[in-house]
Amino acid sequence: MIFVLKKRIKLMTVKPESAVHHHRPGAREWGGRLPVALVFLEEKSLALSTLGWQAVYRQLDKEEGFYLERFFWNRKEKNVVSAGFGTELSRFPLICFSLNFEGDFLNLIRTLHANSLPAYASRREGWPALMAGGPITFINPFPVLPCLDFIYVGESENGFTQTARKIKNLWLSGAEKRKALEDIAGFPGIHIPGSIEKTSRQIYSAPGRILEKPACSAFVSHQTVFRDSFLVEVNRGCHYGCRFCVAGFVYRPRRMARLDDLKDLIIENRPGKVGLMGTALTDWKDLREFLEWLKERKIKFSLSSIRADGLNEDFLKFLRSSGIRSLTLAVEGISPDLRKAVNKRFDEQNFFEVVKSISALRFNSLKLYFILGLPGEDEHDFQELEVFLERLQQTRLEGMRGRRKGIEVVRISASMFVPKPWTPLQWAAMDTQEGLERKSRAFRVLCADYKGLKFSAESAFQARIQGLLSRGDERVFDLLLLAEKAGGKWKKALTEWSGDISDYLDRTRPLDEKFPWDRLDIGVNKDYLRREWDRYWRKLSTTVCPDLDCPECGRCGMEELPVGRGI
Repeated sequence: MIFVLKKRIKLMTVKPESAVHHHRPGAREWGGRLPVALVFLEEKSLALSTLGWQAVYRQLDKEEGFYLERFFWNRKEKNVVSAGFGTELSRFPLICFSLNFEGDFLNLIRTLHANSLPAYASRREGWPALMAGGPITFINPFPVLPCLDFIYVGESENGFTQTARKIKNLWLSGAEKRKALEDIAGFPGIHIPGSIEKTSRQIYSAPGRILEKPACSAFVSHQTVFRDSFLVEVNRGCHYGCRFCVAGFVYRPRRMARLDDLKDLIIENRPGKVGLMGTALTDWKDLREFLEWLKERKIKFSLSSIRADGLNEDFLKFLRSSGIRSLTLAVEGISPDLRKAVNKRFDEQNFFEVVKSISALRFNSLKLYFILGLPGEDEHDFQELEVFLERLQQTRLEGMRGRRKGIEVVRISASMFVPKPWTPLQWAAMDTQEGLERKSRAFRVLCADYKGLKFSAESAFQARIQGLLSRGDERVFDLLLLAEKAGGKWKKALTEWSGDISDYLDRTRPLDEKFPWDRLDIGVNKDYLRREWDRYWRKLSTTVCPDLDCPECGRCGMEELPVGRGI
Protein backbone atom coordinates (compact mmCIF):
# COMPACT_ATOMS: atom_id res chain seq x y z
CA MET A 1 0.00 0.00 0.00
CA ILE A 2 1.35 3.44 -0.87
CA PHE A 3 -0.17 5.56 1.84
CA VAL A 4 -0.33 4.05 5.30
CA LEU A 5 -0.39 5.82 8.63
CA LYS A 6 -0.49 9.57 8.02
CA LYS A 7 0.30 9.65 4.30
CA ARG A 8 3.68 8.11 3.74
CA ILE A 9 5.59 9.77 0.90
CA LYS A 10 5.27 7.99 -2.43
CA LEU A 11 8.41 7.41 -4.45
CA MET A 12 6.62 7.12 -7.76
CA THR A 13 3.61 8.71 -9.33
CA VAL A 14 0.60 6.43 -9.57
CA LYS A 15 -2.12 7.25 -12.03
CA PRO A 16 -5.34 8.44 -10.36
CA GLU A 17 -7.92 5.70 -9.93
CA SER A 18 -11.51 6.45 -10.73
CA ALA A 19 -14.45 5.34 -8.63
CA VAL A 20 -15.67 1.80 -9.16
CA HIS A 21 -19.28 0.68 -9.59
CA HIS A 22 -20.72 -2.23 -7.66
CA HIS A 23 -22.09 -4.28 -10.55
CA ARG A 24 -19.93 -6.18 -13.01
CA PRO A 25 -18.57 -3.50 -15.37
CA GLY A 26 -17.98 -3.57 -19.09
CA ALA A 27 -15.09 -1.99 -20.96
CA ARG A 28 -16.80 1.41 -21.17
CA GLU A 29 -17.28 1.64 -17.40
CA TRP A 30 -13.55 1.09 -16.82
CA GLY A 31 -12.73 3.97 -19.15
CA GLY A 32 -11.72 1.66 -21.98
CA ARG A 33 -9.08 -0.01 -19.83
CA LEU A 34 -8.44 -3.61 -18.85
CA PRO A 35 -8.88 -4.00 -15.07
CA VAL A 36 -5.99 -6.06 -13.65
CA ALA A 37 -5.78 -7.37 -10.08
CA LEU A 38 -2.19 -7.83 -8.91
CA VAL A 39 -2.43 -10.27 -6.03
CA PHE A 40 0.35 -10.95 -3.54
CA LEU A 41 -0.51 -14.00 -1.44
CA GLU A 42 1.54 -12.97 1.59
CA GLU A 43 1.25 -10.11 4.07
CA LYS A 44 1.70 -6.54 2.85
CA SER A 45 5.11 -6.21 4.52
CA LEU A 46 6.50 -8.99 2.32
CA ALA A 47 4.84 -7.64 -0.81
CA LEU A 48 6.43 -4.24 -0.32
CA SER A 49 9.79 -5.96 0.17
CA THR A 50 9.51 -8.06 -3.01
CA LEU A 51 10.93 -6.38 -6.09
CA GLY A 52 9.65 -8.82 -8.72
CA TRP A 53 6.01 -8.12 -7.84
CA GLN A 54 6.66 -4.38 -7.79
CA ALA A 55 8.44 -4.61 -11.16
CA VAL A 56 5.25 -5.97 -12.73
CA TYR A 57 3.30 -3.09 -11.24
CA ARG A 58 5.76 -0.58 -12.70
CA GLN A 59 5.68 -2.20 -16.13
CA LEU A 60 1.88 -2.20 -16.42
CA ASP A 61 1.53 1.21 -14.81
CA LYS A 62 3.59 2.73 -17.64
CA GLU A 63 1.29 1.18 -20.24
CA GLU A 64 -1.85 2.81 -21.57
CA GLY A 65 -5.12 0.96 -21.18
CA PHE A 66 -4.73 -0.80 -17.83
CA TYR A 67 -6.51 -0.17 -14.54
CA LEU A 68 -4.44 -1.68 -11.72
CA GLU A 69 -5.49 -2.58 -8.22
CA ARG A 70 -3.27 -4.28 -5.65
CA PHE A 71 -4.35 -7.03 -3.25
CA PHE A 72 -2.48 -8.34 -0.21
CA TRP A 73 -3.12 -11.32 2.03
CA ASN A 74 -4.94 -10.57 5.26
CA ARG A 75 -4.48 -13.22 7.90
CA LYS A 76 -7.56 -12.27 9.88
CA GLU A 77 -9.83 -12.27 6.86
CA LYS A 78 -8.19 -15.41 5.37
CA ASN A 79 -8.54 -13.59 2.10
CA VAL A 80 -6.77 -10.96 0.05
CA VAL A 81 -7.74 -7.35 0.65
CA SER A 82 -7.65 -4.50 -1.85
CA ALA A 83 -5.21 -1.65 -1.32
CA GLY A 84 -7.27 0.56 -3.62
CA PHE A 85 -11.00 1.12 -3.80
CA GLY A 86 -12.02 -2.24 -2.37
CA THR A 87 -13.18 -3.70 -5.66
CA GLU A 88 -14.26 -7.32 -5.41
CA LEU A 89 -11.54 -9.57 -6.77
CA SER A 90 -13.90 -11.61 -8.94
CA ARG A 91 -14.85 -8.50 -10.96
CA PHE A 92 -11.41 -8.21 -12.56
CA PRO A 93 -11.13 -9.84 -16.00
CA LEU A 94 -7.41 -10.57 -15.42
CA ILE A 95 -6.21 -11.71 -12.01
CA CYS A 96 -2.43 -12.05 -11.65
CA PHE A 97 -1.12 -14.03 -8.69
CA SER A 98 2.48 -13.65 -7.56
CA LEU A 99 3.83 -17.04 -6.42
CA ASN A 100 7.01 -16.57 -4.40
CA PHE A 101 6.91 -19.47 -1.94
CA GLU A 102 5.31 -22.90 -1.78
CA GLY A 103 3.36 -21.58 1.21
CA ASP A 104 1.46 -19.36 -1.23
CA PHE A 105 -0.35 -22.40 -2.65
CA LEU A 106 -2.75 -22.75 0.26
CA ASN A 107 -3.50 -19.01 0.31
CA LEU A 108 -4.27 -19.22 -3.40
CA ILE A 109 -6.94 -21.87 -2.78
CA ARG A 110 -8.33 -19.86 0.15
CA THR A 111 -8.53 -16.75 -2.00
CA LEU A 112 -10.49 -18.51 -4.75
CA HIS A 113 -13.03 -19.96 -2.33
CA ALA A 114 -13.38 -16.68 -0.40
CA ASN A 115 -14.22 -14.90 -3.65
CA SER A 116 -16.68 -17.54 -4.94
CA LEU A 117 -14.34 -18.60 -7.74
CA PRO A 118 -14.30 -22.34 -8.52
CA ALA A 119 -10.97 -23.88 -7.59
CA TYR A 120 -10.67 -25.81 -10.85
CA ALA A 121 -9.99 -23.72 -13.94
CA SER A 122 -12.02 -26.23 -15.99
CA ARG A 123 -15.15 -25.12 -14.08
CA ARG A 124 -14.67 -21.42 -14.94
CA GLU A 125 -15.77 -20.96 -18.53
CA GLY A 126 -15.82 -17.19 -18.84
CA TRP A 127 -13.80 -14.32 -17.47
CA PRO A 128 -11.88 -13.77 -15.24
CA ALA A 129 -8.65 -15.31 -16.48
CA LEU A 130 -6.45 -16.42 -13.60
CA MET A 131 -2.71 -16.51 -14.15
CA ALA A 132 0.40 -16.70 -12.01
CA GLY A 133 3.97 -15.45 -12.28
CA GLY A 134 6.89 -15.26 -9.90
CA PRO A 135 9.78 -17.58 -8.96
CA ILE A 136 7.61 -20.64 -8.31
CA THR A 137 6.32 -20.60 -11.90
CA PHE A 138 9.74 -21.44 -13.26
CA ILE A 139 10.67 -23.84 -10.46
CA ASN A 140 7.60 -26.05 -10.03
CA PRO A 141 4.09 -24.58 -10.34
CA PHE A 142 2.38 -27.90 -11.09
CA PRO A 143 0.75 -28.54 -7.67
CA VAL A 144 -1.51 -25.51 -8.29
CA LEU A 145 -1.71 -25.64 -12.07
CA PRO A 146 -5.27 -27.11 -12.05
CA CYS A 147 -6.66 -23.83 -10.69
CA LEU A 148 -4.90 -21.51 -13.16
CA ASP A 149 -5.75 -20.60 -16.75
CA PHE A 150 -2.10 -19.98 -17.60
CA ILE A 151 1.27 -19.13 -16.09
CA TYR A 152 4.10 -16.88 -17.20
CA VAL A 153 7.43 -18.67 -16.88
CA GLY A 154 10.30 -16.30 -16.30
CA GLU A 155 11.23 -12.71 -15.57
CA SER A 156 8.48 -10.25 -16.38
CA GLU A 157 10.72 -7.74 -18.17
CA ASN A 158 11.09 -10.13 -21.08
CA GLY A 159 7.57 -10.37 -22.41
CA PHE A 160 4.78 -10.32 -19.83
CA THR A 161 3.62 -6.86 -20.94
CA GLN A 162 3.18 -8.17 -24.48
CA THR A 163 0.89 -10.90 -23.16
CA ALA A 164 -1.09 -8.41 -21.07
CA ARG A 165 -1.55 -6.15 -24.09
CA LYS A 166 -2.94 -9.01 -26.15
CA ILE A 167 -5.42 -9.96 -23.42
CA LYS A 168 -6.42 -6.30 -23.06
CA ASN A 169 -7.18 -5.92 -26.75
CA LEU A 170 -9.20 -9.13 -26.86
CA TRP A 171 -11.20 -8.31 -23.72
CA LEU A 172 -11.95 -4.78 -24.90
CA SER A 173 -13.17 -6.19 -28.22
CA GLY A 174 -15.59 -8.50 -26.39
CA ALA A 175 -13.71 -11.75 -27.06
CA GLU A 176 -14.30 -14.80 -24.88
CA LYS A 177 -11.65 -16.01 -22.46
CA ARG A 178 -11.19 -19.21 -24.48
CA LYS A 179 -10.22 -17.13 -27.51
CA ALA A 180 -7.73 -15.11 -25.46
CA LEU A 181 -6.05 -18.26 -24.13
CA GLU A 182 -5.80 -19.73 -27.61
CA ASP A 183 -4.19 -16.54 -28.92
CA ILE A 184 -1.53 -16.25 -26.20
CA ALA A 185 -0.69 -19.96 -26.10
CA GLY A 186 2.27 -19.49 -28.44
CA PHE A 187 3.67 -16.41 -26.70
CA PRO A 188 7.16 -16.76 -25.16
CA GLY A 189 7.02 -18.01 -21.57
CA ILE A 190 3.29 -18.80 -21.61
CA HIS A 191 2.33 -22.25 -20.34
CA ILE A 192 -1.28 -23.37 -20.69
CA PRO A 193 -2.39 -26.35 -18.56
CA GLY A 194 -2.45 -29.49 -20.69
CA SER A 195 0.23 -28.23 -23.07
CA ILE A 196 2.61 -30.97 -24.22
CA GLU A 197 5.27 -28.52 -25.43
CA LYS A 198 8.10 -27.51 -23.13
CA THR A 199 7.87 -23.91 -22.00
CA SER A 200 11.14 -21.98 -22.01
CA ARG A 201 11.87 -19.62 -19.17
CA GLN A 202 12.24 -15.99 -20.28
CA ILE A 203 15.11 -13.97 -18.85
CA TYR A 204 16.07 -10.33 -19.22
CA SER A 205 19.64 -9.40 -20.00
CA ALA A 206 21.89 -7.26 -22.13
CA PRO A 207 25.20 -8.08 -23.80
CA GLY A 208 27.96 -8.52 -21.25
CA ARG A 209 25.52 -9.89 -18.70
CA ILE A 210 24.33 -6.44 -17.71
CA LEU A 211 21.19 -6.03 -15.63
CA GLU A 212 20.05 -3.21 -17.84
CA LYS A 213 16.98 -2.16 -15.86
CA PRO A 214 17.48 -3.15 -12.21
CA ALA A 215 14.27 -3.57 -10.25
CA CYS A 216 13.50 -1.08 -7.51
CA SER A 217 10.75 -0.21 -5.06
CA ALA A 218 7.50 1.09 -6.42
CA PHE A 219 6.39 1.94 -2.88
CA VAL A 220 8.17 2.75 0.38
CA SER A 221 6.51 2.14 3.72
CA HIS A 222 7.32 1.69 7.38
CA GLN A 223 5.44 -1.63 7.15
CA THR A 224 8.02 -3.40 5.00
CA VAL A 225 10.58 -5.95 6.19
CA PHE A 226 13.19 -3.33 5.24
CA ARG A 227 11.58 -0.47 7.10
CA ASP A 228 11.25 2.81 5.15
CA SER A 229 13.83 1.65 2.60
CA PHE A 230 13.96 2.23 -1.13
CA LEU A 231 15.09 -1.16 -2.41
CA VAL A 232 17.33 -1.46 -5.46
CA GLU A 233 18.53 -4.60 -7.23
CA VAL A 234 22.30 -4.86 -7.52
CA ASN A 235 22.51 -8.24 -9.20
CA ARG A 236 20.29 -11.10 -10.32
CA GLY A 237 21.39 -14.71 -10.23
CA CYS A 238 24.51 -16.23 -8.71
CA HIS A 239 27.57 -17.80 -10.30
CA TYR A 240 28.72 -19.92 -7.35
CA GLY A 241 26.49 -22.91 -8.05
CA CYS A 242 25.83 -24.11 -4.49
CA ARG A 243 24.17 -27.48 -5.12
CA PHE A 244 21.22 -27.00 -2.74
CA CYS A 245 20.28 -23.52 -3.98
CA VAL A 246 17.62 -23.24 -6.68
CA ALA A 247 18.30 -19.52 -7.24
CA GLY A 248 21.82 -20.35 -8.37
CA PHE A 249 20.40 -22.36 -11.29
CA VAL A 250 17.05 -20.90 -12.37
CA TYR A 251 18.38 -17.32 -12.51
CA ARG A 252 21.41 -18.12 -14.64
CA PRO A 253 23.32 -16.35 -16.02
CA ARG A 254 24.28 -13.90 -13.29
CA ARG A 255 23.74 -10.28 -14.28
CA MET A 256 25.11 -7.16 -12.59
CA ALA A 257 23.72 -3.64 -12.46
CA ARG A 258 25.74 -0.67 -13.64
CA LEU A 259 26.85 1.89 -11.09
CA ASP A 260 25.50 4.87 -13.05
CA ASP A 261 22.08 3.22 -13.42
CA LEU A 262 21.74 2.81 -9.65
CA LYS A 263 22.92 6.36 -9.04
CA ASP A 264 20.28 7.60 -11.49
CA LEU A 265 17.58 5.70 -9.58
CA ILE A 266 18.64 7.32 -6.31
CA ILE A 267 18.79 10.81 -7.83
CA GLU A 268 15.35 10.34 -9.37
CA ASN A 269 13.65 9.02 -6.23
CA ARG A 270 15.59 10.86 -3.49
CA PRO A 271 15.15 8.27 -0.71
CA GLY A 272 16.30 8.68 2.86
CA LYS A 273 17.37 5.06 3.11
CA VAL A 274 18.42 2.52 0.50
CA GLY A 275 18.31 -1.27 0.77
CA LEU A 276 20.64 -3.15 -1.58
CA MET A 277 19.19 -6.44 -2.82
CA GLY A 278 20.97 -9.34 -4.51
CA THR A 279 23.01 -12.45 -4.01
CA ALA A 280 26.62 -12.01 -2.88
CA LEU A 281 26.60 -8.21 -2.94
CA THR A 282 30.31 -8.10 -2.22
CA ASP A 283 30.95 -9.59 -5.68
CA TRP A 284 29.81 -6.31 -7.23
CA LYS A 285 33.01 -4.42 -8.01
CA ASP A 286 31.33 -1.03 -7.53
CA LEU A 287 29.81 -1.79 -4.12
CA ARG A 288 32.21 0.27 -2.02
CA GLU A 289 32.10 3.24 -4.40
CA PHE A 290 28.30 3.20 -4.42
CA LEU A 291 28.06 2.99 -0.64
CA GLU A 292 30.52 5.87 -0.21
CA TRP A 293 28.48 7.87 -2.73
CA LEU A 294 25.36 7.24 -0.62
CA LYS A 295 27.16 8.14 2.59
CA GLU A 296 28.39 11.44 1.13
CA ARG A 297 24.75 12.33 0.49
CA LYS A 298 23.77 11.31 4.01
CA ILE A 299 21.60 8.47 2.68
CA LYS A 300 21.42 5.50 5.02
CA PHE A 301 21.78 2.00 3.57
CA SER A 302 21.44 -1.66 4.45
CA LEU A 303 22.79 -4.81 2.77
CA SER A 304 20.73 -7.95 2.22
CA SER A 305 23.47 -10.50 1.59
CA ILE A 306 27.21 -10.56 2.26
CA ARG A 307 29.77 -13.31 1.78
CA ALA A 308 32.50 -13.58 4.41
CA ASP A 309 35.16 -13.84 1.70
CA GLY A 310 34.10 -10.42 0.43
CA LEU A 311 34.83 -8.72 3.75
CA ASN A 312 38.02 -7.32 5.21
CA GLU A 313 38.79 -5.12 8.19
CA ASP A 314 38.83 -1.91 6.15
CA PHE A 315 35.40 -2.57 4.65
CA LEU A 316 34.01 -3.60 8.03
CA LYS A 317 35.26 -0.33 9.54
CA PHE A 318 33.48 1.55 6.78
CA LEU A 319 30.22 -0.34 7.40
CA ARG A 320 30.42 0.26 11.15
CA SER A 321 31.14 3.99 10.70
CA SER A 322 28.11 4.13 8.39
CA GLY A 323 25.78 2.96 11.16
CA ILE A 324 25.55 -0.75 10.31
CA ARG A 325 25.20 -2.65 13.60
CA SER A 326 24.30 -6.17 12.51
CA LEU A 327 25.61 -8.54 9.84
CA THR A 328 24.37 -11.84 8.41
CA LEU A 329 26.65 -14.56 7.02
CA ALA A 330 25.76 -17.95 5.55
CA VAL A 331 27.76 -20.96 6.72
CA GLU A 332 25.33 -23.57 5.29
CA GLY A 333 26.68 -27.08 5.94
CA ILE A 334 27.58 -27.92 9.53
CA SER A 335 31.00 -29.39 8.63
CA PRO A 336 33.81 -28.77 6.11
CA ASP A 337 32.93 -32.01 4.28
CA LEU A 338 29.31 -30.99 3.81
CA ARG A 339 30.30 -27.52 2.68
CA LYS A 340 32.59 -29.08 0.08
CA ALA A 341 29.82 -31.42 -0.99
CA VAL A 342 27.36 -28.57 -1.62
CA ASN A 343 30.06 -26.59 -3.48
CA LYS A 344 30.09 -23.87 -0.83
CA ARG A 345 33.27 -21.85 -1.05
CA PHE A 346 33.95 -21.27 2.60
CA ASP A 347 37.40 -20.47 3.96
CA GLU A 348 37.21 -21.13 7.70
CA GLN A 349 40.36 -19.16 8.48
CA ASN A 350 39.02 -16.13 6.64
CA PHE A 351 35.61 -16.55 8.27
CA PHE A 352 37.03 -16.47 11.80
CA GLU A 353 39.24 -13.47 10.98
CA VAL A 354 36.09 -11.67 9.85
CA VAL A 355 34.25 -12.68 13.05
CA LYS A 356 37.14 -11.38 15.13
CA SER A 357 37.05 -8.05 13.31
CA ILE A 358 33.27 -7.82 13.66
CA SER A 359 33.61 -8.30 17.41
CA ALA A 360 36.52 -5.86 17.72
CA LEU A 361 34.55 -3.22 15.86
CA ARG A 362 31.63 -3.69 18.26
CA PHE A 363 28.91 -4.74 15.87
CA ASN A 364 25.95 -5.59 18.08
CA SER A 365 24.92 -8.87 16.54
CA LEU A 366 25.91 -11.48 14.02
CA LYS A 367 23.46 -13.88 12.39
CA LEU A 368 24.65 -17.18 10.94
CA TYR A 369 22.64 -19.47 8.66
CA PHE A 370 23.06 -23.26 8.66
CA ILE A 371 21.31 -26.13 6.89
CA LEU A 372 20.41 -29.37 8.67
CA GLY A 373 19.63 -32.70 7.02
CA LEU A 374 21.86 -32.57 3.95
CA PRO A 375 22.32 -35.99 2.30
CA GLY A 376 24.97 -38.05 4.08
CA GLU A 377 25.01 -35.89 7.22
CA ASP A 378 26.13 -38.00 10.23
CA GLU A 379 27.69 -37.95 13.71
CA HIS A 380 31.10 -36.96 12.35
CA ASP A 381 29.61 -33.76 10.97
CA PHE A 382 28.18 -32.88 14.38
CA GLN A 383 31.59 -33.45 15.93
CA GLU A 384 32.99 -30.94 13.45
CA LEU A 385 30.15 -28.56 14.32
CA GLU A 386 31.09 -28.77 18.00
CA VAL A 387 34.65 -27.73 17.15
CA PHE A 388 33.34 -24.91 14.94
CA LEU A 389 31.10 -23.48 17.68
CA GLU A 390 33.89 -23.58 20.26
CA ARG A 391 36.19 -21.70 17.92
CA LEU A 392 33.39 -19.24 17.11
CA GLN A 393 32.97 -18.39 20.78
CA GLN A 394 36.71 -18.07 21.35
CA THR A 395 37.12 -15.81 18.32
CA ARG A 396 34.24 -13.61 19.40
CA LEU A 397 35.80 -13.13 22.85
CA GLU A 398 39.28 -12.54 21.40
CA GLY A 399 37.84 -9.75 19.30
CA MET A 400 36.54 -8.03 22.41
CA ARG A 401 40.13 -7.85 23.77
CA GLY A 402 39.03 -7.74 27.37
CA ARG A 403 36.37 -5.11 26.75
CA ARG A 404 32.83 -5.69 27.86
CA LYS A 405 31.42 -4.88 24.46
CA GLY A 406 31.76 -6.80 21.26
CA ILE A 407 29.28 -9.03 19.47
CA GLU A 408 26.58 -9.17 22.13
CA VAL A 409 24.73 -12.05 20.52
CA VAL A 410 25.32 -14.55 17.75
CA ARG A 411 21.98 -15.71 16.38
CA ILE A 412 22.23 -19.11 14.78
CA SER A 413 19.38 -20.04 12.48
CA ALA A 414 19.02 -23.57 11.13
CA SER A 415 16.80 -24.37 8.18
CA MET A 416 15.94 -27.91 7.11
CA PHE A 417 17.25 -29.19 3.80
CA VAL A 418 14.54 -29.47 1.16
CA PRO A 419 15.57 -31.09 -2.15
CA LYS A 420 14.56 -28.46 -4.69
CA PRO A 421 13.77 -28.82 -8.40
CA TRP A 422 16.45 -27.68 -10.84
CA THR A 423 19.29 -28.35 -8.40
CA PRO A 424 21.79 -31.23 -8.38
CA LEU A 425 20.12 -32.43 -5.16
CA GLN A 426 16.70 -32.87 -6.80
CA TRP A 427 17.37 -36.64 -6.82
CA ALA A 428 18.00 -36.73 -3.05
CA ALA A 429 15.71 -38.16 -0.40
CA MET A 430 14.63 -35.77 2.34
CA ASP A 431 15.42 -36.57 5.96
CA THR A 432 12.53 -37.83 8.09
CA GLN A 433 10.72 -35.60 10.54
CA GLU A 434 12.18 -37.57 13.41
CA GLY A 435 15.68 -37.32 11.99
CA LEU A 436 15.43 -33.56 11.49
CA GLU A 437 14.04 -33.03 14.99
CA ARG A 438 16.83 -35.12 16.50
CA LYS A 439 19.48 -33.10 14.67
CA SER A 440 17.84 -29.82 15.66
CA ARG A 441 17.92 -30.85 19.32
CA ALA A 442 21.59 -31.84 19.05
CA PHE A 443 22.44 -28.45 17.51
CA ARG A 444 20.53 -26.64 20.26
CA VAL A 445 22.39 -28.57 22.97
CA LEU A 446 25.75 -27.63 21.45
CA CYS A 447 24.82 -23.94 21.37
CA ALA A 448 23.58 -24.01 24.97
CA ASP A 449 27.15 -24.42 26.20
CA TYR A 450 28.05 -20.90 25.10
CA LYS A 451 26.74 -17.65 26.50
CA GLY A 452 25.66 -15.29 23.78
CA LEU A 453 24.77 -17.97 21.22
CA LYS A 454 21.05 -18.06 20.49
CA PHE A 455 19.70 -20.95 18.44
CA SER A 456 16.48 -21.21 16.44
CA ALA A 457 15.32 -23.74 13.86
CA GLU A 458 12.38 -24.07 11.54
CA SER A 459 9.74 -26.74 12.11
CA ALA A 460 10.73 -30.13 10.75
CA PHE A 461 7.11 -30.92 9.95
CA GLN A 462 6.60 -27.67 8.04
CA ALA A 463 9.85 -28.30 6.16
CA ARG A 464 8.49 -31.67 5.07
CA ILE A 465 5.29 -30.02 3.85
CA GLN A 466 7.42 -27.54 1.91
CA GLY A 467 9.32 -30.48 0.46
CA LEU A 468 6.09 -32.12 -0.68
CA LEU A 469 4.81 -28.92 -2.29
CA SER A 470 8.13 -28.13 -3.95
CA ARG A 471 8.41 -31.62 -5.48
CA GLY A 472 4.73 -32.23 -6.13
CA ASP A 473 2.66 -32.62 -9.28
CA GLU A 474 -1.01 -32.00 -10.07
CA ARG A 475 -2.04 -34.84 -7.72
CA VAL A 476 -0.97 -32.67 -4.79
CA PHE A 477 -3.74 -30.23 -5.69
CA ASP A 478 -6.25 -32.55 -3.98
CA LEU A 479 -4.19 -32.30 -0.79
CA LEU A 480 -4.26 -28.51 -1.00
CA LEU A 481 -8.06 -28.60 -1.23
CA LEU A 482 -8.21 -30.86 1.82
CA ALA A 483 -5.82 -28.61 3.76
CA GLU A 484 -7.92 -25.57 2.95
CA LYS A 485 -11.06 -27.39 4.06
CA ALA A 486 -9.30 -28.41 7.29
CA GLY A 487 -8.41 -24.82 8.12
CA GLY A 488 -4.74 -25.27 7.27
CA LYS A 489 -4.32 -28.36 9.44
CA TRP A 490 -1.89 -30.33 7.31
CA LYS A 491 -1.79 -33.41 9.56
CA LYS A 492 -5.53 -33.85 9.26
CA ALA A 493 -5.41 -33.28 5.49
CA LEU A 494 -2.65 -35.87 5.08
CA THR A 495 -4.76 -38.53 6.80
CA GLU A 496 -7.57 -37.95 4.27
CA TRP A 497 -5.37 -37.67 1.18
CA SER A 498 -5.09 -40.66 -1.14
CA GLY A 499 -1.50 -39.80 -2.02
CA ASP A 500 1.68 -40.90 -0.22
CA ILE A 501 4.03 -38.20 1.10
CA SER A 502 6.75 -40.82 1.45
CA ASP A 503 6.79 -41.44 -2.29
CA TYR A 504 7.52 -37.77 -2.89
CA LEU A 505 10.12 -37.30 -0.16
CA ASP A 506 11.63 -40.48 1.26
CA ARG A 507 13.37 -42.08 -1.68
CA THR A 508 16.45 -41.30 -3.70
CA ARG A 509 15.24 -40.83 -7.26
CA PRO A 510 16.70 -42.82 -10.16
CA LEU A 511 18.69 -40.59 -12.48
CA ASP A 512 16.34 -41.26 -15.40
CA GLU A 513 13.14 -40.40 -13.49
CA LYS A 514 10.94 -37.81 -15.15
CA PHE A 515 9.97 -34.94 -12.90
CA PRO A 516 6.85 -32.75 -13.17
CA TRP A 517 9.04 -29.70 -13.75
CA ASP A 518 10.75 -31.33 -16.74
CA ARG A 519 7.90 -29.76 -18.73
CA LEU A 520 9.74 -26.45 -18.31
CA ASP A 521 13.08 -25.44 -19.78
CA ILE A 522 15.16 -23.15 -17.59
CA GLY A 523 18.25 -23.49 -19.75
CA VAL A 524 20.30 -25.75 -17.47
CA ASN A 525 20.34 -29.26 -18.86
CA LYS A 526 19.78 -32.39 -16.83
CA ASP A 527 23.11 -33.99 -17.74
CA TYR A 528 24.91 -31.11 -16.08
CA LEU A 529 22.80 -31.50 -12.93
CA ARG A 530 23.51 -35.25 -12.92
CA ARG A 531 27.25 -34.57 -13.04
CA GLU A 532 26.90 -32.14 -10.14
CA TRP A 533 24.91 -34.76 -8.19
CA ASP A 534 27.82 -37.17 -8.65
CA ARG A 535 30.32 -34.52 -7.59
CA TYR A 536 28.29 -33.92 -4.43
CA TRP A 537 28.98 -37.44 -3.22
CA ARG A 538 32.62 -37.21 -4.26
CA LYS A 539 32.92 -33.83 -2.46
CA LEU A 540 34.39 -32.20 -5.55
CA SER A 541 34.18 -28.48 -6.19
CA THR A 542 32.98 -26.99 -9.46
CA THR A 543 34.42 -23.64 -10.49
CA VAL A 544 32.18 -20.61 -10.59
CA CYS A 545 30.43 -19.61 -13.81
CA PRO A 546 32.84 -17.42 -15.80
CA ASP A 547 31.81 -13.85 -16.48
CA LEU A 548 31.41 -14.51 -20.19
CA ASP A 549 28.41 -14.77 -22.46
CA CYS A 550 26.89 -18.24 -22.31
CA PRO A 551 27.90 -19.39 -25.82
CA GLU A 552 31.53 -18.90 -24.76
CA CYS A 553 31.02 -21.26 -21.82
CA GLY A 554 28.07 -23.58 -22.25
CA ARG A 555 29.15 -25.87 -19.43
CA CYS A 556 25.63 -26.17 -18.02
CA GLY A 557 23.83 -26.10 -21.37
CA MET A 558 22.70 -22.50 -20.98
CA GLU A 559 23.65 -21.74 -24.58
CA GLU A 560 20.58 -23.75 -25.61
CA LEU A 561 18.31 -20.98 -24.29
CA PRO A 562 18.65 -17.61 -26.04
CA VAL A 563 18.90 -14.60 -23.76
CA GLY A 564 16.20 -12.02 -24.43
CA ARG A 565 16.26 -8.27 -24.04
CA GLY A 566 12.61 -7.62 -23.42
CA ILE A 567 9.78 -6.68 -25.71
